Amino acid sequence: MDMFEVIGSFGPWQRRIFIIFFIINIVGMWQNLAMTFFAPKMNFRCVEPVSEADNRTTFDNRCDVPSEGENGSVPCTKWEYDISFYSQTVVSEWDLVCEREWLISLSKSVYMVGFLLSVIFFGQLSDSVGRLPTLIISYVITVVSMMLTLFSTSYIMFLILRFLQAFGRTALSTVGYVLMMEVVGALHRTSVGIAIQLGWSLGFASLSALGWFFRHWFWFQLALSLPLLPLVFTYRLVPESPRWLLTKGKTTKFDKLVQKAARANGKVIKGDVKDLIHSEMEADSQKDQTLLYILKWPKMKNRALNCFYIWFVNSFMYYGLSFNTNDFAGNPYLNLFVAGALEFPSYAFLFWSIKKWGRRFTLVLLMMVGGGACTFIVAIPHEFPLLKTSLAMAGKFCVTGSFGLLYLYTSEMYPTAVRSVTLGSCSMFARIGSILAPFVHELGKLLHPAVPNVLYGLLALTSGLLALLLPETKDRKLPDTLEEGEKIGNSREIWNTSEADTVFVSRRSLSNTRL
Repeated sequence: MDMFEVIGSFGPWQRRIFIIFFIINIVGMWQNLAMTFFAPKMNFRCVEPVSEADNRTTFDNRCDVPSEGENGSVPCTKWEYDISFYSQTVVSEWDLVCEREWLISLSKSVYMVGFLLSVIFFGQLSDSVGRLPTLIISYVITVVSMMLTLFSTSYIMFLILRFLQAFGRTALSTVGYVLMMEVVGALHRTSVGIAIQLGWSLGFASLSALGWFFRHWFWFQLALSLPLLPLVFTYRLVPESPRWLLTKGKTTKFDKLVQKAARANGKVIKGDVKDLIHSEMEADSQKDQTLLYILKWPKMKNRALNCFYIWFVNSFMYYGLSFNTNDFAGNPYLNLFVAGALEFPSYAFLFWSIKKWGRRFTLVLLMMVGGGACTFIVAIPHEFPLLKTSLAMAGKFCVTGSFGLLYLYTSEMYPTAVRSVTLGSCSMFARIGSILAPFVHELGKLLHPAVPNVLYGLLALTSGLLALLLPETKDRKLPDTLEEGEKIGNSREIWNTSEADTVFVSRRSLSNTRL
């Protein structure tokens, strides 16, 4: 008797959960890239002090004005901003120009620090107290901080509340993804694992429309916040993970959950649900495992270190390319829309590729091609800005696919007892990449404009080569125990799609049972 034969692989019960986290991903991407319109590149001119030589008809982006004093110039103390594209932004609200311009990059990095701390804290918390309580806590933090941001009276206040938004919202996505993978059967796991990430793409592409209609930062923030509020009424639709309940030995709650899921999916349970209990999970010996425990297993340790680097590179490139769409040639709204729209064909290619070639080859291909595209930008003359933009978009296309694949690939390589903390640890290293990504722009200004693209290329090529060392997980069941996680990639491994998620009822076969 297989659990997903009892409750259904992907029915109305799972579909409702999918829709909830799909919406969360849309709003999550709005939040992630909101600084693109909160703090865009705005032209400005000096208002004070006023100079006789000052041309009041142009926005010259000067940080000082000519003076007859010893230095020949004096710094500006007040600016006027070009509102051709934007009305009121945090740049014009708190004068984030000239010597204060670096605060824009800082705000992006502080938001990503919130990501980093969130995946460390909530990843471990969800494996300890459960997926559902963790999601409730993170939802409250997210909604409260988003609404309070509307009342920011200083840039510091705005910065702190953006940090708290990231801290709460990150867990909604990472823990939600783990939960989604644990309530869907093997038959639909790949499709759902990719499809749910289309929420990120839809959020990316639609953000430009929000920025276009709401050009004042206050109304823009309000538009980002409101869609999350109705989700408070859906908490009864989000279950605890049945796999987590089994690994913790909570068999009574597991029974009730399976009964509820089966009814929702129109399934009739034949036999005793307790026969689904998997003794090999050894609930008592595998409770509350941490990242340090994972590193004691040789193969999982090597795999984890490899994944940490690949996640770092993907996040570094993804946010580095996404944050800087304002620097591309053309309309900033159109550039962001194109960058977001590219994610749909990227995921379409990803879905086809992992079915045909598997996870490992697809990851290697995307990283190598994406790295090559970014590196080749350096050789393009400045007279061809659109060609440079096209190559940057090609790199964005590839890194979108590889980043999306990592969520599915990583969750398939690690067992139930540590899946959330492992995914959270990988996401932690990804956040380090995203924290550093905003400052790549500053690095290009300081050293040479080619530095960011050369750096993207080198990192992508090396991570593509390292991905060759990872095991292929195509047509393999999700491992439940640490022993099963260590065996992935063994030459003697015999799991296949026909055996995926199979549980044997016979007590004599309990050592071979899988869920």
